[in-house]
Amino acid sequence: MKATDETMQRLLNAAAKAPAEAPAAPTLGLETRVLACWRAGTADDDSASLFAFLRHALVGASLVLALSAVWSLSQPTGTAAGDEAALLNYEFQKGLNP
Repeated sequence: MKATDETMQRLLNAAAKAPAEAPAAPTLGLETRVLACWRAGTADDDSASLFAFLRHALVGASLVLALSAVWSLSQPTGTAAGDEAALLNYEFQKGLNP
C-alpha cells in the first residue's frame, strides 16, 4: 500500500506543477454539427407524446377520485332507503343459509 501512496503523491505533485491551460473554444463547424444533431434527435422522440398522455391520464384519474370522494362525503348517511335495502339483504341471506 505504501508504494501506491507514494505514486499517488507524485502524480498529485506533478499535476500541481502543470501550467493551467484555458480550454480552447470549439470551432463554429463543430458547434453547428452538435446543435444540428441535438435538434434532429429531439424530433424523433416518440416517448414524449406517451409521457404527455400518461400525465393527462393521471390528472384525469386524480380528478375523478377527488370528485367521487367529495360526492360520497356530501351524501347524507343513514337514509331510510339505504337501511331498508340493508335489512332486505340481511333477510335474504338469512333465508339462504340452512
